[in-house]
Amino acid sequence: MVGLPGFEPGTSCTPSKRASQAALQPDFSSLHPLTLRTQHPLQTPVRYPSFMASHASSTTGVHRLLGATILAGILAGLGSIGFHFIANHLDEVLFSWAAARPLYVIGIPTVGLFLIGLWLQFSPETRLGGVREVLEVLHHRVGQYSGPESGKIGLIRLLNVIASGLVLAFGGSVGPEGPMVQLGALAGSQSGQLFGLSGRHLRTLVRAGTAAGVAAAFRSPAGAVLLVLEVFGAKLNRELTAIATAAGLGYLLRTTLLGDAYPFQPTAPQNPLPTLTLLTAVPLMGLLAAPTGHLFISMFRAMPRFFPKSLPLWARVTLGGLIVGTLGVWYPQVLSAGYPTILAGLHGQFTVTLFVVLLLLKMFATSVTFGSGAVGGLFAPTLVMGSLYGGAFGYGLHALWPEAAPQPELFVLLGMIVMFGSIVKGYLSGLLMIADMSGCYHQLLLPGIIAGGISYLVSWELGDTSVFGLALNNSGDTMELD
Repeated sequence: MVGLPGFEPGTSCTPSKRASQAALQPDFSSLHPLTLRTQHPLQTPVRYPSFMASHASSTTGVHRLLGATILAGILAGLGSIGFHFIANHLDEVLFSWAAARPLYVIGIPTVGLFLIGLWLQFSPETRLGGVREVLEVLHHRVGQYSGPESGKIGLIRLLNVIASGLVLAFGGSVGPEGPMVQLGALAGSQSGQLFGLSGRHLRTLVRAGTAAGVAAAFRSPAGAVLLVLEVFGAKLNRELTAIATAAGLGYLLRTTLLGDAYPFQPTAPQNPLPTLTLLTAVPLMGLLAAPTGHLFISMFRAMPRFFPKSLPLWARVTLGGLIVGTLGVWYPQVLSAGYPTILAGLHGQFTVTLFVVLLLLKMFATSVTFGSGAVGGLFAPTLVMGSLYGGAFGYGLHALWPEAAPQPELFVLLGMIVMFGSIVKGYLSGLLMIADMSGCYHQLLLPGIIAGGISYLVSWELGDTSVFGLALNNSGDTMELD
């Protein structure tokens, strides 16, 4: 006899006890977020609901992005501290010892850059790097510095950073910020890959590391975030939070351990500029900054042609060191990064004529250093040029019209803003960086917006790209960015 479903064969038409219990038991398995399997042969697996799967995946991605961001910020901050001791400390030791010995002032850049030239000649991989390569990594390599040989590429880029630091220590007219961009981007890329990130998330980590490196070098987390927006292609979206977090961590590590949060803080409290100055002198300052920046970019572009290609790279770099060292005998202010020159300008230690002379010589020394084939950063030389331009304008204005510039040292800071916009094409980032580094937010924001905006716009009309579009290739020729 064939039994009906739910009834025991050979009995009355009443359901069996087991069947009754099964029928009365509610089935909650479809509500469970995991796929369950029971012993019932007809039961099919319950799928993980799509909205919950998406949420779980998103949460995991956020955790990985956060972990990689924290690691990148810490590594970039520590790297900035290490670079400071390699470059700035060694520079101070060497040139304080040679200050009273003119031949030594010539000899340190000459011999030092000779050694760097040999290094670059026989290790050509270490010539690459800096801002240009970071842009290439972001645009063409999906945030990856390497393929299977990631450790080797990372070591090569680290050697590039060390070489840049030694060029600075030996008196070459370069800065620490470019190498810190490189080191921060490398830390971001490696951290992202370590946490399994790829695609746009890995690009975000490269930008986060870059921001952390700039924030630590400039002591300006907000300015670093704006620089990544203006120069490195970041967007105003949710991932900007990761970039800002890394920048904050890099800044905190640097300032907590070294204690130099405001390197360009004036000694006397600054007052806002008079309204008449804002309406007249400040726009004029921005207008004149554009052709001044154009002069440097033209000099920078032309300089490699003055170093014969028939000479090996080490000889060209040595010749560049000899030229810069010779200038340093009479004008030591043009050597190295030049931050003491900015402070001397803030303290009013230069005449208007000397401001102008040092501005032209700093342009020349920086062009010679890079044109010869040496490596390093361009941010600091740009700031020094800006401070000298601002000092010449501010102290000159004070001499002609004292009421318009009652505190001419404020124009030294303003000059850095307008020149950063003209040369680097980082208008808002330069404004916030200098405000962060000096602590003069209220005094600089309005004139910086006016003068910096004019300088930035006119510089584009002059046909200039950012100076980073003119980075040097292996042979010392200039290259345009794609």
